[in-house]
Amino acid sequence: IVVSTVTTIAFYFMVRSLLFRPRLDFDMAFARQMVVISFPFLLNNLLSSLFFKIDVFLLKPIQGDTVVGWYSAAYKFVDGLLIIPSTLTLALFPVLSSYGTTSRESLLKAYVAAARVLTVVSLPIAVGTAYIAPAVIGLFAGPGFLPQSAIALQVLIWFLPFSYFNGVTQYVLIAIDKQRFITISFAVTLVFNVAANIVLIPRFSYVGAAMVTIASEIVLLIPFYYCVRKYIGRLPVSSIALRPVVSVALMGMVLWWIRDWNPLLLVAVGGAIYVGVLLALRTFSQEEMQMLRSTLPLVRRRPA
Repeated sequence: IVVSTVTTIAFYFMVRSLLFRPRLDFDMAFARQMVVISFPFLLNNLLSSLFFKIDVFLLKPIQGDTVVGWYSAAYKFVDGLLIIPSTLTLALFPVLSSYGTTSRESLLKAYVAAARVLTVVSLPIAVGTAYIAPAVIGLFAGPGFLPQSAIALQVLIWFLPFSYFNGVTQYVLIAIDKQRFITISFAVTLVFNVAANIVLIPRFSYVGAAMVTIASEIVLLIPFYYCVRKYIGRLPVSSIALRPVVSVALMGMVLWWIRDWNPLLLVAVGGAIYVGVLLALRTFSQEEMQMLRSTLPLVRRRPA
């Protein structure tokens, strides 16, 4: 409460000094307009949360509390990794929004660059987690959750590349005012998710729930890709994914040979191999690097 209060006071004085002096007022017409505009975003957030979490609610009556505990332990680790695409897309959204009204060609270029970054980040996380899942669960949840939670994590982690890609795509579609299309896409995906979970959970338990999570992201990707193709342009999927896939495949083969090593060494060796191959293949063009430097502070060049 104290921190939030201090932050509010700081923001108040920043707005007052940089923009205008805030005052209490209520404009019914403007409020009605804001509700109409923002309502699809509310629905999208609700549907997204439901299709991402509904499997946990279905697991409990079908498989029981113990299975929910195993699955939730894996889910919490994956849930924490979702901060990466949200951070990137929020940083890029002002640029995407501007391009959405001025230049679809520039929007497509920014979208491709962001998708490439998220692909580069998500693939090694998925492969690496598949190898060190027992160590991760043992560290964060405890040995009592092994091996079930580790198995759930080894399957569930593969939804990450699709989720990262869908995350930035959602913001691109918002930039061109297609949030109602997003609502329909989430609704269809939610129906698929519930139906698939009802079919697979009784047979495959938490592994079935994890498989449905992956499949749901793929189902969501289909209408998203269609909308991008129709209103923005053709997305060079092979150009985005080929070099990261080659790099992570080489990393995965080496990790398989040394899979019995200490998990920290696996992460260090795997990361070094992956980054080295990415650099050797020149994954990012100069234009993309310049665009990312101008948008994301972490990749800007330090002054000489």
